[in-house]
Amino acid sequence: MPGSKKHLHIDDGDMIATSVSKMLKTAKSGAITIDFADEPAVKVTANNGRIAVDLLQPTIFKVPEDETGLFDKLRTASEFASKLSDDGVTLSILRRGKEVIRLGKDSRPTFSRLITRSKDIQMSSMTEFARLKKDFKAD
Repeated sequence: MPGSKKHLHIDDGDMIATSVSKMLKTAKSGAITIDFADEPAVKVTANNGRIAVDLLQPTIFKVPEDETGLFDKLRTASEFASKLSDDGVTLSILRRGKEVIRLGKDSRPTFSRLITRSKDIQMSSMTEFARLKKDFKAD
């Protein structure tokens, strides 16, 4: 939406997005699990430009509602996903082992392209997306 003040714009010169994308590209292979309260909470795996972030306990990532609209969030995600594609990186977000969304190079959007207006974002499971959104919602 042109003129929106809430949109976190990521342009070609954005140093943070560029650094994150390039850092993800350098991850060749490996895995790390982060525990919370003695339970696995997040597992991150890397394999030659493919990064998977599995939110094993997604409810611990509750965030308060903000004033940023859905389309502003999609625009920001689209810009970041485009940067990932340019760098040859794929970032997958999973919820308890099930892929929710894929950003970047290996994205193959079908129906989700109508929603996101991006060739770099694949909504892998609308059901899991809805569950993840509910998990993130603060009480």
